[in-house]
Amino acid sequence: MSDTVMVKDYEVGALIGETDNYRIRRCTLPDGRLGIFKIAKTIENNPDLDREAFLLSEMERVAAEYEAAYAKTGPPEGSLLNYELCFPKLVESFVVDDESGGGRRANVLIFVNSTDDISALVPAEQIISRDRVRVDPKTSVWIMGKLLKLLTFAHSMGIEIRSVTAENILIEREKHYVMIFDWTHAIQHDGGITETEARQEIADAAIVVLNLLEADFAEKLLLEDEQLTDDLYGDHLFELAGGSESDAKNAHEQFYALIDNLWPRGFHPYTSHPRKEE
Repeated sequence: MSDTVMVKDYEVGALIGETDNYRIRRCTLPDGRLGIFKIAKTIENNPDLDREAFLLSEMERVAAEYEAAYAKTGPPEGSLLNYELCFPKLVESFVVDDESGGGRRANVLIFVNSTDDISALVPAEQIISRDRVRVDPKTSVWIMGKLLKLLTFAHSMGIEIRSVTAENILIEREKHYVMIFDWTHAIQHDGGITETEARQEIADAAIVVLNLLEADFAEKLLLEDEQLTDDLYGDHLFELAGGSESDAKNAHEQFYALIDNLWPRGFHPYTSHPRKEE
């Protein structure tokens, strides 16, 4: 596939990334919105993108149902659940039959409320390893809170993500969006997610946040910060990372019960500092 080609109605640009089972290119939709064109590397990888397309469609449907049900409870004006911000929106999934695709499955994705500048969504791993910065505690709060909200939603549908990693967690630093990008490894369990599976994914999320904080895993301590007057917040994160919680909804509620006792609610801008190891 050349640098820029038309695939169906999409203008597909240069390669921007790849994994063992798919390649990623930027694309432009017919209405001018920017998106992601994800195509299987081989026909054998088609089932991975098939499964992702199904799960993204199901999550969008269920998120809309939850939003409608929430609206009937009479929430404060402007209050929304916004689960649809936790994952990419599937625009279309199809097989590319021409010579550029060779029968491979392609998923076209957009990011809700982030289509003007998709580069604003950065992997947590980039913040840690390439930007070489650490976030402050209050920034880590909204990142962890949104990860627990995402897990609450996915687990309520019996979905095990199986890739809650710094490489797969995207953060929009200005608007405070946090999402999982890749769902090709996810599985929906008919009988619901098990406690063991849920415990692992909650722990994985906490580990990512602790790494964003440049925590000391050996001593189980956060770096000193004027926002921290005691060890309660760090202790809680390390407990989650150690597998203390097996229910994402309960973990989310308990997390904010602690936070409300530590700091007043309010918007805290993304804030980072040079990593101490530098």
